[in-house]
Amino acid sequence: MTTKTDLPPEEGLALLRRAAEEEETLSGVILEGLVLSGEDLSGLELRDVTFRRCRFPGCGWGGVSFTGVGFHNCDLSGGNFDAAFFHRTDFTDCRATGVRLQRCRMRQVRLDDSRLSEADLTACKLQNTAFSRCKLEGARFPRSRFVQTAFDHCDLTGADFVHTLLKDVDLTTCVIDGLVLSERCAELRGAVVDLWQAAGLARRLGLRIKELEEDSHG
Repeated sequence: MTTKTDLPPEEGLALLRRAAEEEETLSGVILEGLVLSGEDLSGLELRDVTFRRCRFPGCGWGGVSFTGVGFHNCDLSGGNFDAAFFHRTDFTDCRATGVRLQRCRMRQVRLDDSRLSEADLTACKLQNTAFSRCKLEGARFPRSRFVQTAFDHCDLTGADFVHTLLKDVDLTTCVIDGLVLSERCAELRGAVVDLWQAAGLARRLGLRIKELEEDSHG
């Protein structure tokens, strides 16, 4: 199912629902101002689709394939994207609080200026994926795999990385207070942090950084 023109919201809704019901590929369409709540869209395959100022709270997107898709200023809060596949997909200025992304795969994905507090990304594979200026407080990434994954100026307060290796992940611009890690903090082996972040993490292991203590009292 392909179209090349912008659609009024009511026509866009009808098109989206029909594609989900008939498990067809929807491509080449710009959908703006759509509002759906709690609906099941799990039969979709989306290619080269742009969503602008759409609201999809609590919708089910389980197993949906997103290729060349853009979400701009959209609300995806509480949505279920379990086992979804994202390729060349962008999220810009989106609200996705509490979104469920368990077992999803992301490749060449960008998430900019978006709120993903309490998002659940358990057992995901993220490849060439970049989070920039995102709110990720309390987000969960346990048992996930990162390949060339980046976090730039993100708030990761209380984020859960248990059994997810952070080797070569640069966290120096991020807030990483209260990270949830395994007992020995093995997830941090090879991660890139600055001196002050390292001091905070070292204290969790019972270490003391002498130079920093002297500076704080000097």
